Amino acid sequence: MSKASPRRLSASRILARITVILLCLGLAVLMAFHQQIPDVAGLGLILDNLTPWLGLGIPLLLLLTIVLGGRATYVALLVPTVVWGVLFGSAALPSAPVDSQDPLVVASQNVHQDAVTSAHSLAESGAEVITLQELGEGQIDLVTDALKRSHPYYYSVSTVGLWSSYPLSNPEPLDLGLGWDRALRADVDTESGPVRVYAVHAASARPTGHDERDTMLASLANYVAKDPSSKVIAAGDFNATSTDRHFAPVADQLDDVHYSAWGLAMTWPRTPFAMLGIDHVMVRGVTGTSLNRIPAGDSDHYALRASVDLAGG
Repeated sequence: MSKASPRRLSASRILARITVILLCLGLAVLMAFHQQIPDVAGLGLILDNLTPWLGLGIPLLLLLTIVLGGRATYVALLVPTVVWGVLFGSAALPSAPVDSQDPLVVASQNVHQDAVTSAHSLAESGAEVITLQELGEGQIDLVTDALKRSHPYYYSVSTVGLWSSYPLSNPEPLDLGLGWDRALRADVDTESGPVRVYAVHAASARPTGHDERDTMLASLANYVAKDPSSKVIAAGDFNATSTDRHFAPVADQLDDVHYSAWGLAMTWPRTPFAMLGIDHVMVRGVTGTSLNRIPAGDSDHYALRASVDLAGG
């Protein structure tokens, strides 16, 4: 009997496998080098901030690989999988519990119309320092009155406010290059000494334009770089994710407090589900021990509650 001849792959199947291989490699390159994509018509902004979601292409490519088969396609699929893992794997894992020798709890939220409810929720969460952004007319007075017993010390500029259970000193408004104040900084005089706190509300970023936000982020990074304070915390709505190319100068000066739950700390929009982590609590000279999201008030942003160890850094 003659041996059966080996099955030959059809030209269309070979072409399909090659296409999947190229898609795998293209996805890996896009994730790894998204910041080098020219920001034409907002393409760079979109890619930068949605880069973690490009990982959804991996299971789709896996399904195609299973259907088409071929060792080379499986090997190619490993490339974007490894790239996503390197970029986001550690950030997506929950942080291990850390004992804090000298804790300070900081909370931040971009609020909406119900700022008082947000403030109450954050105070009840145990936050000793609260910063709120996008405060409307009259809301600063309302929040100050609501927190007068638990957080009697406050400072505000424009639509940004800082409330503290510890005394504040050296308050200063920051325009961050816009010519009008959208941020502030002050020393929170804790029992362990002063901690410099920045409260930030960066300008909005849209595909049609984000120059003002970029200017503010660069200016903030410059302020922090020149700040002689040994302990620094920056909290607020930065309108940029950690993968945004214009967020890099800030990330060079400060470290994001690691999210305590599974996944990434997506904060906006709150409904139907958060897709972007544009709110941050960042530190220098202290150690972030936990970070959690709080659905406070009626805002379309989740609030962030961070615990930091003032003894570490």
